[in-house]
Amino acid sequence: MKIIKKIALLTVSLCSGAALMAQIGTRLPSEKFTYDDPVTGLKVTVLTNSPEHSDSRIYQTHPQWTYDSKYVAFRSRRTGSGQLFFVNEQSGEIIQITEGEGNGEYNLSRKKGLLYFMRRERDQPAKIIELDTDRVLADSEKGQMKPYTEYERVVAVWPDSIRVSGGMGLDVEEDVLYIGVTQEQPEDWVNPIDDSEHRIKNRIGGIRSVDVQTGEIKFVFNVDFTMGHVQASPFVTREIVFCHETGGNSPQRMWFGDMNTNTYRPLYIESDYEWVTHETFADADHVYFNVLSHLDPLRKKPSGIFSVNLRNGDVRVLGQVLDPDKNPEYADVQRRARSFWHCNGSSDGYWAVGDDFAGNVSLVNVKNGRIHLLTTGHQMKPDHAHPYFSTDNKRVLIQSGKLSDGARLAVMVVDIPAEWRED
Repeated sequence: MKIIKKIALLTVSLCSGAALMAQIGTRLPSEKFTYDDPVTGLKVTVLTNSPEHSDSRIYQTHPQWTYDSKYVAFRSRRTGSGQLFFVNEQSGEIIQITEGEGNGEYNLSRKKGLLYFMRRERDQPAKIIELDTDRVLADSEKGQMKPYTEYERVVAVWPDSIRVSGGMGLDVEEDVLYIGVTQEQPEDWVNPIDDSEHRIKNRIGGIRSVDVQTGEIKFVFNVDFTMGHVQASPFVTREIVFCHETGGNSPQRMWFGDMNTNTYRPLYIESDYEWVTHETFADADHVYFNVLSHLDPLRKKPSGIFSVNLRNGDVRVLGQVLDPDKNPEYADVQRRARSFWHCNGSSDGYWAVGDDFAGNVSLVNVKNGRIHLLTTGHQMKPDHAHPYFSTDNKRVLIQSGKLSDGARLAVMVVDIPAEWRED
């Protein structure tokens, strides 16, 4: 018995050591399985389920699938350091895509096998990297990997005087990157977290652009608040959306940037009684966002997933979480929901999707406002579900703490029942 235990411990030790040595192109076995949602009865496909590490997706304002729709991208420390991985949606096989220290701000190309990201190596200037993911996948398949730098091109070296703050977005033409920044801080600058309010203090922010081919960095504009959630329109070139980041309720959350004229304006003029958050492009002319109602005072005015027209400013309320009194079959889970928290839109303009404070995910029919509960119990910890539509608008991708009772995230996808469409 003691011998068996020693062998088991040695095996675990060797496996752990191998994982720590894993490099770009490393292939890991499938973790894919399915379960039926206990409330809706719909099948949920689990794509990743690490027993030790969270697998978090790229943020919901950015592409999640590769250009050919074969792989879903996610971040994990499962091989010893924080890297980007692809999981094959059909086979479940997992491939490590990046290597190196301090990688982040991932942007997948929608047109070809390229990935743009920023690397911050210790004691080195930050660099913007272009990675040829098609070559990584091809060499990984052949088992003939080269050093990771062989797959990379340095687009630009980032100046030490400008701090990135708010993320990075790739223009739909894929010739320019837009980067949120914070101005250089004076010597007497203090931590931006106000301990009494637990909110981020205002700082001077801004947008800089980077030419993908030449690496030229240009000033676009500055703003008098902390920059956050920079995203480029997936539909119209030279248009971006960003936010005033506070870590809580901003006085004016959403802003639209015209990169042709280097100007910006408020996207939706919010009222004092509104808590606006988590904006995302839905189509060429609309941005969806949430007006929260998780606190009692916020429930006295309209709330839910909203749509704002980028061209004329028209606003629509698309829907709020199901009323438990009117939907008794879902009463137990919906009483804890209280409000949608994050949202997204299908590119065909048919659906909106939202997660709520109880970790449920629902679809809203944009045409008639009908709401369908899709999947439940996803914990919203250690992070939120952040729902996102597949490129064919037939599936919803989420990250979930359900399997580990909120200890770790797993990547999951849920098919949208075809009969829910009412064309």
